[in-house]
Amino acid sequence: MTTRRRLSGPRRRAQILDVTRRIVVEQGYHAVTFERVAAECGVTRTVLYQQFDTLPKLLVALIDREVEHAFAGFRDAVARPVPPGEDPFTTGLAGVLEAVDAAPATWRMLMLPAEGGPPELHRRLARARAVTRSHLHKITGHQDDPDLSIRVLHALADELVRLRLTDPDAHPTDRLLAQSRRIARACLDPHPAQN
Repeated sequence: MTTRRRLSGPRRRAQILDVTRRIVVEQGYHAVTFERVAAECGVTRTVLYQQFDTLPKLLVALIDREVEHAFAGFRDAVARPVPPGEDPFTTGLAGVLEAVDAAPATWRMLMLPAEGGPPELHRRLARARAVTRSHLHKITGHQDDPDLSIRVLHALADELVRLRLTDPDAHPTDRLLAQSRRIARACLDPHPAQN
């Protein structure tokens, strides 16, 4: 007979959220049920109800935790000093890619969201895009067309992060950053060559 391991409230909550994240990343939001999460955690549904009350509250708690974790990685990345000869976009992207490698499930959940996510997911993702665009505005403000530069760099960052998440062997960080440098320098050059 196996005995259940008793965890403190915060540790149990973290376990429940970790299990829920794994299910979401592997199979989507539709696969998450209180019964399944409880079974995979080795607890009763009552324990989940004590922590989250309802399935929507569980999913929102998961989304909030993962968004905060990703934001922390993003904040650290964009706060890095820009080394001589490097551009600020690629410096920040290097930090983001390190955050991605440190917590791929978090970033996969947010950058490759499964269908069926609650509306709160899309609101949090819209807020994250706004924060990213705000940062990009700071480094592209001197451009003749900063809005277009922001859009190009944002799309580039999203795509490079997705490539790292979906096929890291084919897309090592050095390869992604080399491509970032080429495109970012063209977007960030305040005096592009005239035709």
